[in-house]
Amino acid sequence: MDQRLKLCLIAVAVSLGLYACGGGSSSSTPSTSAAVTPTSIPTAVPTPAPSGGAYAQGTVTGFGSVIVDGNTLDDSNASFKVEQDPSAISTGTSNDIKLGMKVESDQGSDDKIKTLTALPEVYGKITELQVGIGFKLAGQTIRVSTDAAAPTVFEGASVLVDLLVGDVVEVHGSRDAAGVIVATRIERKDPSSTVMVRVVGVVSQLDNAAKTLSVSGLKIDFTNAKLRPDGVVLENGQLIAAWSDQAISAASVMSAKALKVKKPQAGDGLKMQIGGLIASLDSKTLSFKLGEVIVDASKSKFESGVVTDLANGKPVRVGGVWQTDKLVAANVKFVKDSGDAKVELSGLVTDFVSLASFKVRGALVDASAATFDGGAADNLANGVLVKVQGSVANGTVLAKTLKIDTPPVVTTPPNASAPSNASQTASLGVRTITGEVKDLDAKTGKFTLSGIKLTLQINDKTEYGTQGSDVVASKVDFVNGSKVLVRGEMLADVLIVKEVKLAPKIAPPIKLAGVLSGVTATQFKLNGVIVLWSATTPIDGGALGSVANGVAVEVTALKSGDKISAQKIEVKGRATTANVLEIKGPISDLVSASDFKVAGQKVNASKAEIKSGKTANVGNGRLVMVKGTLTNGVLIATQISFED
Repeated sequence: MDQRLKLCLIAVAVSLGLYACGGGSSSSTPSTSAAVTPTSIPTAVPTPAPSGGAYAQGTVTGFGSVIVDGNTLDDSNASFKVEQDPSAISTGTSNDIKLGMKVESDQGSDDKIKTLTALPEVYGKITELQVGIGFKLAGQTIRVSTDAAAPTVFEGASVLVDLLVGDVVEVHGSRDAAGVIVATRIERKDPSSTVMVRVVGVVSQLDNAAKTLSVSGLKIDFTNAKLRPDGVVLENGQLIAAWSDQAISAASVMSAKALKVKKPQAGDGLKMQIGGLIASLDSKTLSFKLGEVIVDASKSKFESGVVTDLANGKPVRVGGVWQTDKLVAANVKFVKDSGDAKVELSGLVTDFVSLASFKVRGALVDASAATFDGGAADNLANGVLVKVQGSVANGTVLAKTLKIDTPPVVTTPPNASAPSNASQTASLGVRTITGEVKDLDAKTGKFTLSGIKLTLQINDKTEYGTQGSDVVASKVDFVNGSKVLVRGEMLADVLIVKEVKLAPKIAPPIKLAGVLSGVTATQFKLNGVIVLWSATTPIDGGALGSVANGVAVEVTALKSGDKISAQKIEVKGRATTANVLEIKGPISDLVSASDFKVAGQKVNASKAEIKSGKTANVGNGRLVMVKGTLTNGVLIATQISFED
């Protein structure tokens, strides 16, 4: 990575919804707020160097590629990372990037993300609950956001009252003027996970002789810490990330194993989009700070407000360019209302239980009150590509609109090679669609599906089967009125069906993957629904005690009426070795069975066991679960399961 792109900054007071620059796709919805010219007419803002690239930091508000504060960034060629230990940032996949997370990205001159990094604000065990407000963790005070512009996203818990003292949580968010972390995301982790403490904050009470400092009241001993960048000199007022693999002592001291000073290291002309809570405002020069970034707003236009609205503590999103030692703002947007919290998701449906419970790109969705476009509720199923717009409430995306994305018209034959960089399913002709067969023409094989305005066609190469089983079906079973799931590719304006799955007479098992909450001896909550279980339910990868709040699982269940009963629970929260990896997502960039990607991770499945399908079914757009081991950055798959 170019040194000037290494803007290693986590803002102390990042806003509840941060601003990030648009790159790659232009599909994000532009703000309807009128831009207001400040009282001082701005002069021209310096133009970034043509090869300058860009930097963005903000909160994830959607996917399709990745959407940061409402702006779509192209992550088709991105490397994904998670910063926990700041001296050894972990490599991840797109599955590690979730709603409400604080992230930073560096982009090339083509505006495509090169690296996208998740930046937790604090990680560890809850030590004190503050009823109705928040909790304390690693000496830091965390508050659940009640701001409609940036509500807190939960995972492994639905609301604050689900959390308990001793729970291990990962928190993303921003510090207000009092140093309280206002959470944009709270994720309850596996209670038996590796001990880890992470705190991001401002240095005070530095004692270089004793090698101690304080962050918002937490004493940190950095005697044995790796300091980053190399040769850095610690000073009071610096923003740091501290990490330890030891619990905080009884004396409330954190023994840091790594400590990184976060400060801008940008080159002139670098485009920047960043947000935060205004601090150190100079109303005469229109200069202020967002964390450690000095912002010069004297040449800026203002949106959703006017220049006189600038005040310490106000959340803003700023776009501009870096010049010498500051961000020269071209625009400043005030974060004010629920419109700033709009969530957008584009991807394949997974973990489908009902209209009120399914996932898109790992985010839980309730579409029971949504307005549908391009289809109807009956057309939803695992593997169907959708676009969702809505808002977050208690960790669930409440869909306002849902569009079922039928295939684009293409002129290349269905078996033609996909573009080598076609990593987003939306750019491919492959689609999974479900519905009831109508208007079947026995001679031509053409038909339609209820709710979908699209002509489909079967032919002699179409394969037939039964959903949720290996039961073979045939063309004679395919008649008007049949409820089916079909998969195919466009040729001109017709979807050529490659595979038909007929609905079974008995409802097949459903699969759910997520983090447990509300666990009792008879039931638990997973993906917003209650699942019944008992001590006799088979458990893979763990014992009875493994079924606990915060544990990641995959559950095979049967649905009967309103009841969902677990038939098998597979514990996912513990890997046997460090390089064991399981990822779920659509196949992209397919070259061969030994060279493709899933969730941004390169995969070699040449020797994998294929479940619920065959090697010939491996294709761009297919939703799969891959298990294997990482070797030199490639996931050597031992097993692939088709999930659509």
